[in-house]
Amino acid sequence: MQTFRVWLENIPAISDTYRDIVKEMTERVNTAPVRITYKEQEQDGLHLFHFQSWCEQEYDAQTIDWARAFVALTMAEWVMQIKEPEVIEEMATDLLQAEQLEMAWDEMLPYIMRLCQESDKDDGNWFTPTTRKAKVYRKAFDYLETERSINMLGFVRFRLQDHWNELFELVETGIDEYLEEKQYEEFVELLRYFIAVQDIKQEVVHIVPSVDKPFHLYDEKGNRLWMDQLDSVLNMEEQNCRDEDYLVSALVTLAPQRIVLHMASDKPGLTQTIRSIFDNRLSTCHSCQLCLAGRRVLDVHNPSKL
Repeated sequence: MQTFRVWLENIPAISDTYRDIVKEMTERVNTAPVRITYKEQEQDGLHLFHFQSWCEQEYDAQTIDWARAFVALTMAEWVMQIKEPEVIEEMATDLLQAEQLEMAWDEMLPYIMRLCQESDKDDGNWFTPTTRKAKVYRKAFDYLETERSINMLGFVRFRLQDHWNELFELVETGIDEYLEEKQYEEFVELLRYFIAVQDIKQEVVHIVPSVDKPFHLYDEKGNRLWMDQLDSVLNMEEQNCRDEDYLVSALVTLAPQRIVLHMASDKPGLTQTIRSIFDNRLSTCHSCQLCLAGRRVLDVHNPSKL
């Protein structure tokens, strides 16, 4: 028979969640021929989960660790469900207080949680929920190799320092993304106001994706609109700003009554950016001869019907 003891704070919300996790794991994980049971009791101001296991046959090299793995798995799940959300909020609160920032938690939280819940390794995020849970599981599994009793509060504080340090970086990044988004929204509002009060300089501006440059601009007659300063920046081999930032600058300078973005389906992000600033002045084109042919130079003899 093997025994393991898991000590938790004597708080109903904490012990109830852990109990639910244990029950769920019991249903999901088949430990046969090892049988695992548990009982609960309050002792020394803590809530104790006392696990016991029996093997229906002689323990072997594989089954000897099944009970330990089961308990470690419940601990990892509990850290992810209970402690991570608590720690994330504490970290964010401390960071905002240090920077003397007053932010709405319900607005900022989605940015943080998106990073913490991402599972796409193509984005370079290797600290995914699955990875984090696996690391916590390994810490718990290794600890239970020599110790049969574990205080979860001490385990969280002293055994998971690397875990919290990595999580802290995600929280910082989430806050930064939130602040950047707020600044962008304020900038867009300023541009929208500026555009609304300035005089119209062009009736129509056609935006045409190009091979030699990210885009070409034409007026309603098919004449190329040359932006010398803009072109000189776009021709640089290295640039710190995005191409769409320069396009927006050009459109603000040209002050068109209407904007036509050709082959818009190829650039959904650009479409959203321009629409957020110019609103109903933007039209997208998908079916003119230019779009259908996929050409990169506007044919003045076959202009868009838009």
